Amino acid sequence: MANRKKKNHRRSTKQSETLRIDFREVGKLISVALVVIVGMWATKQVDDIPIKTIEIQSYLQKVDKSEIKTIAQNYMHSGFFTVDLTAFENQLNDIPWVYRATIKRQWPSKVVINIVEQQPYFRWGQQHLINKYAEKFYAVNADEYSHLPLLDGVQGREREVIDLYYRYKADFKQVGAEIISLKEDARYDKEIRLADGITINLGREQTEKQIRRCLHSLAMFTKAEREAIASIDLRHSNGFAVRWNS
Repeated sequence: MANRKKKNHRRSTKQSETLRIDFREVGKLISVALVVIVGMWATKQVDDIPIKTIEIQSYLQKVDKSEIKTIAQNYMHSGFFTVDLTAFENQLNDIPWVYRATIKRQWPSKVVINIVEQQPYFRWGQQHLINKYAEKFYAVNADEYSHLPLLDGVQGREREVIDLYYRYKADFKQVGAEIISLKEDARYDKEIRLADGITINLGREQTEKQIRRCLHSLAMFTKAEREAIASIDLRHSNGFAVRWNS
């Protein structure tokens, strides 16, 4: 009889323990479900926070602010956390005279735009300018920068042409001459134009020797003779040719 009671007690204990374990698992499932539901609700609330203000925090001289505002209007109805800032920045970077645009969120509902403008150091061809990083950019009003040195060459040779300009500038400064233009063609022949109107043609080989020959000759010419020179062609193996103003 006692054995039966012990067996029954063991069965009831196992049943109660089984029931208790089941309730714990159910509780865990309910907790997880609540977390998911709350997370979904919170995400929905975040999506619904609108952008109320888009502010430009840069002093702009060349960039057209109306173009910025036109692009910004397309993002005014986006969510504060869900707005695609990368796409926004890419569109701003396509505006003329924008070197780099960066955008940041500012709690609770503001988006701040910072823009660095291009700074031209050279003209390149007819419609482009070159910044201090040797990067070419398009400018409708490039002719307004006629005071800048004019460079030109094939696509991808911007850095090399700029380096040549600085090298030749230092060379010609020794004889009191200033370079205002340097052009390089597809064969790497070069045309240098000086401020006094002289055009100098260089070949692609032995350019250092050609430059030394030219500088030596310019130093020997009198001021009147230099003013009478139209061009100097250094692309000759045994000398150079001078064309005089008519």
